Amino acid sequence: GGGGGGGGDAEEGVKIHVGNLSYDTDESRLRSTFGEFGTITDVFLPVDRMNNNRPRGFGFVTFADKESADNAVAKLNDTELDGRTIRVNESRPPGARSGGGGGGGGGGGAFNADGAADVKLYVGNLSFDTDETGLRGLFEKYGPVSDCFLPSDRETGRPRGFAFVTMPSDDAKKAMEATDGYELDGRTLRVNESRPRTSRGGGGGG
Repeated sequence: GGGGGGGGDAEEGVKIHVGNLSYDTDESRLRSTFGEFGTITDVFLPVDRMNNNRPRGFGFVTFADKESADNAVAKLNDTELDGRTIRVNESRPPGARSGGGGGGGGGGGAFNADGAADVKLYVGNLSFDTDETGLRGLFEKYGPVSDCFLPSDRETGRPRGFAFVTMPSDDAKKAMEATDGYELDGRTLRVNESRPRTSRGGGGGG
């Protein structure tokens, strides 16, 4: 049987996030599909314990080296697996800083650039059938939700199709990665960090 892993403390490998999976896709299917691109050290498919352990529609595949991972992303993103067009991209661990940064270049880009304890997420493309309870329930799988706000139209009282969810920073990042592209009540959610509009661009005199 497989000889012991060949020592060498290279990093734990490169983790790939695979989204929009069919409920029929299981761990061994992922392992065989992705295994064509290199050595896989781990496959993780989260399930919904509240819901008969039904797969949650996404998973993680960890490759032993970055080259294999990049290759898999390039070849498999937007290809069809078990009838669904899968999304494949590198899953960056929370707080991964890319190379020695040269003095925080213009914010943007980085998640929670201000290092706030709590982060407000913007959740868009909501179904009118989605209510606060359903939305809160989805996000609470990833951590405590301190605030969940679904604005409604003052004239009609109908939901406006988006919401804000506030969570601790690390949980918010996990939730954002897991729920962006997630299908809720028949709509594919768009989730990203809600940034205050007041980004002061160099003082334009009055």
